[in-house]
Amino acid sequence: MQIQNSSFKLDEQAPAMTPAEAVQNWLVKQLSEQLSLDPKTISVTEPLTRYGLDSIDAVTMVGDLEDWLDLELPSTLFWDHPTIEKSAQYLCENFDLSSALGDVKTAQAEAPSQETVQPASSGKKGWGGLWGRK
Repeated sequence: MQIQNSSFKLDEQAPAMTPAEAVQNWLVKQLSEQLSLDPKTISVTEPLTRYGLDSIDAVTMVGDLEDWLDLELPSTLFWDHPTIEKSAQYLCENFDLSSALGDVKTAQAEAPSQETVQPASSGKKGWGGLWGRK
């Protein structure tokens, strides 16, 4: 099972970024994490299947994108719009991303910047103590 972090920070981007550019940057970051690729090698104009994106990864990325934008999106987004550029363009033309991206930026500004994870103190070694069960 692959665990993903879809908390892309908008404030790490250039300040005058359009919604399409923000979505493209987020998709490049997610694709690179999902498929263990260097983000510099990803072109927004290349078909996503060129990088090895399969249907399971595509549906997972659509779900992450839905969470990030707080929108309901078609599960076939990346098959209907096979490049990052075309997917971002479709989203900008068919959804109000300015409010969704604004909400994300506001939520991130209010959230603490550092998360502290405390280890379970069950005294067990290995995975058995991961969730703090005794």
